[in-house]
Amino acid sequence: MPEDLRQNFFHLMMDIGGYGVLNATALTFLNIYATRIHAGTEQIGILNAIPALMTMLLSLPAGPYLEKRSLTKTSIVLGILHRSYYMLLVLLPFILNEKLQVNLLIALTFIMYIPYSAFALAFNSLFSAAVPPEWRGYFAGARNALFAVVTILMALLSGYLLEVLPFPIGYQVVFGLGFIGAMVSTYHIARIRVPENVRANSIEANRGRERLSLIDQVRKSLRIDILHGPFLRVLILLTIFHFCHYLPSSIFPVFMVNNLHLTDQTISVGTSLFYVTMFIGSLQHSRIVNRFGNRWVVGIGMVLMATYPATLSLATGPALYLVANILGGFAWSLCGTALFNYLLESVPVESRPSYLAWFSVLANFGVLAGSLLGPVVSNSVGIVTALVLAAVLRAASGAVILRWG
Repeated sequence: MPEDLRQNFFHLMMDIGGYGVLNATALTFLNIYATRIHAGTEQIGILNAIPALMTMLLSLPAGPYLEKRSLTKTSIVLGILHRSYYMLLVLLPFILNEKLQVNLLIALTFIMYIPYSAFALAFNSLFSAAVPPEWRGYFAGARNALFAVVTILMALLSGYLLEVLPFPIGYQVVFGLGFIGAMVSTYHIARIRVPENVRANSIEANRGRERLSLIDQVRKSLRIDILHGPFLRVLILLTIFHFCHYLPSSIFPVFMVNNLHLTDQTISVGTSLFYVTMFIGSLQHSRIVNRFGNRWVVGIGMVLMATYPATLSLATGPALYLVANILGGFAWSLCGTALFNYLLESVPVESRPSYLAWFSVLANFGVLAGSLLGPVVSNSVGIVTALVLAAVLRAASGAVILRWG
């Protein structure tokens, strides 16, 4: 591995390590905390839908904006703005009124996701610019593995803290750890360097755009031309993927807390098991992708992701909940890592931010629709039946990718 690539590898690994801390703390237990302060499925659905809604609204203007700016500097500024939210979560439990807490949580989530869409686009473009195509599978597999290890350890620590510390102090400590992890991740993103040849190609492409008239720049900023050709098929398939994946996301925490009556420690053990099996699967990811390709890995992974809600629907206690996490971790080790690389196969280098912006809009439309419809389905047919339906749709979306991807 070349020296400059080795340095980027280190910082990208440290970035995902910090994000693993955030994932095992604030991201894992935020909806659980909301459920424990009596947020309903509809409010959990809104919390899950806000990121998708804001990304849909802001991704398209963010694409052309990023093409004219330093990806590294933009990632730093937007990352700090976005991730400062997790510090505010530490202060939230000081408000004694639980209904007010839920409403403030929704409002804060709305505000913090204003810079998120541009930040996510900037980082994805930075990753693809800093890592050559032939190394992306290796980098993705290594990051996935470290992410799993850090999440396993921090999830167990979070469960222990929530068990021994009184409510809500335990959650405040866990959210504080998440904020620290987010800042560590942001620092190492700032250290990533884009090779000079890639930067030069990007500058030359932007100079060509600057020669356009103002009207042409406005017309081309939406990049409707992206929606013609093979990339459109990929966008449609991945929109279906995200809809089916997120359909049950809003009912999982409610089912675990209100139906299965799981403790925070049990939830943390389940999270750890998920990432243990995800880590084991990640060790073979590069070999599997090299043999079968990203499309096949994404499709099969999504079919297998159906086992999570299917197994959970049969649960009456912690045992099958833990089994569901074991199966789900193996499945996500396939499709979770290969998804972005599958997308990049259809994206030209010179217009990457705009292509990723359209993906962000349509994928988040799927997330938005799934997050909001999940509680509606659950209230209509019952939470167990909704889990079974989600399993069927997940398997079907994987089959669609295998057939038409």
